[in-house]
Amino acid sequence: MKCIRCGKEDSVHVVAKAPDGSGAWEIYKCDVCNYGWRSSEPAKMLDSSKWDPFFSLIGVDLNKLMIPCPIPPLREK
Repeated sequence: MKCIRCGKEDSVHVVAKAPDGSGAWEIYKCDVCNYGWRSSEPAKMLDSSKWDPFFSLIGVDLNKLMIPCPIPPLREK
């Protein structure tokens, strides 16, 4: 499956399904950009070509974005 936010192929997996077994919804998560969405989203949310380009990560170098916030050292008690 292709991620709807970053466009990477084979990076998405199912993290949850409707507990009643109805198949009414599934939740997906991308291992590359960590974006998550559900299968029951409105159609305009599942088609990234209809998004404001500001929210798309297609063609963006994700390594430049994934700079973790520094964690300060623990204070002594």
